[in-house]
Amino acid sequence: MRAQILTIMVCALLCLCPGAFADTESSQETDAIQLLQLAQQYLQTHGVEASIVEFNRLDSPFNVKSAINPYGDMYLFTLDSKGYQRVHGKNPKIRNKVMLEMRDIDGIYLIKLMVDACFASKDGKGWVEYRWPHPITKTVQKKRGYVEKVKDADFCIGTGIYL
Repeated sequence: MRAQILTIMVCALLCLCPGAFADTESSQETDAIQLLQLAQQYLQTHGVEASIVEFNRLDSPFNVKSAINPYGDMYLFTLDSKGYQRVHGKNPKIRNKVMLEMRDIDGIYLIKLMVDACFASKDGKGWVEYRWPHPITKTVQKKRGYVEKVKDADFCIGTGIYL
């Protein structure tokens, strides 16, 4: 009887807190920067159009668990200075749309902040904090998005890490 009660309690906890017992390892800032370095190299080697196709593939190693994305919690996206997103490695509904007015759950205009970090900053890159659904757990979590200008292009590429 005691074992049955314990089993029921554990099942209840798992239902109420599905992420509580999940793997807590996740990508760090250095992983995000490294992923974007590889994406920048891919762009230089394969050109913009072929890279766009690759970066939009839901099963691309840039967007799923792979040797270059070890936890599978990062994905690529692009932005131009007007907030147009040609690439989104997890959500095809966002592709080819101007998303400048997109806000997180707290009302933060995350795309505007990323555009500013990329196009208004001296370095052409930067970090932005907001809350966003985690691609694996599907729960809203704090996230740090990282964007950087693509060499010889009029857009930025980005990814992010969950905190």
